[in-house]
Amino acid sequence: MTPRPLMFFGTTNLDLCFNVERLPTPGESLIGTVTRNPGGKGANQAVAAARLGLQPLFYTRLGCDQAGQSLLESLREAGVCTEAIEIATGEVSGSALVLVGDDGSNMIVIDPGANLNVTPEMVESAAQFIERDAIVVAEMGMPIAALSRLFEMKGEKGFELIFNPAPVRPGLSSQAWRSVDFLTPNQAEAFELTGIAVSDFDSAAHAASRLLDLGPRAALITLGAHGAYYADANRSFALRAFPVKVIDTTAAGDAFNGAFAASLAQRLPLREAVRKALAVAALCVTRRGAQNSMPSAQAVDEFLKAQTILELE
Repeated sequence: MTPRPLMFFGTTNLDLCFNVERLPTPGESLIGTVTRNPGGKGANQAVAAARLGLQPLFYTRLGCDQAGQSLLESLREAGVCTEAIEIATGEVSGSALVLVGDDGSNMIVIDPGANLNVTPEMVESAAQFIERDAIVVAEMGMPIAALSRLFEMKGEKGFELIFNPAPVRPGLSSQAWRSVDFLTPNQAEAFELTGIAVSDFDSAAHAASRLLDLGPRAALITLGAHGAYYADANRSFALRAFPVKVIDTTAAGDAFNGAFAASLAQRLPLREAVRKALAVAALCVTRRGAQNSMPSAQAVDEFLKAQTILELE
């Protein structure tokens, strides 16, 4: 069966990653090792989908600099379709400083660069690439006005919308929230949106109910090592995470979102799509980095087969 068209809208950054024994406290200096990796929430999500065998389109805004050229080439090498990407003359590409502790925890500071200047008109122009019945994925790193314009075009363009509200910011209208088909926050983002601390599936159920009150058709909350909780007006379910040795949690949420979108595009049933997304996120955290930690379709299939065998034993 032919996959549905898939397009991502979001940010791209060059990540400066420091691996340290533990995360520093304020005022403390630590010794670490540094690498430079392609990143950015939207780019990570698009690469996650491409590694699973899809050919997703991606809209982002890169600076006209060496970093932008490198980021563009990295996306193309991963299999992402880059026709919609805009190169911003006279601007620098986004960048991020990422600290990763030996336990896999991280701290991230972002300079959005060219990502900051995405306008509603730019998004409207990029929307020409959205095909009928497409799945569109957006994240909250883009300017709110640009996101709002994308959401407004949903009825006209006829796409299904996955919205990853990260980082959470105010400004979206109630009408924009009602345009969302799948809202995919993590625990911290669910708390920011609802005021409900999410620590287990029971609290996730409470938060999901509050999220649905915002207007989306469905809420899908990721709970890190616990798994994920899904709810809509008619059903709900929880799936546990796959146990793995965590090396680096950077981009785990992006891996989940990209894989969830890819799985829906591949027409997998909803529960299977969530399970596959959990598998991709599990494999992601066993590797260092962002885009380079996204697993291939073969690796995911082998992982899921192994988990099925373990569940039967």
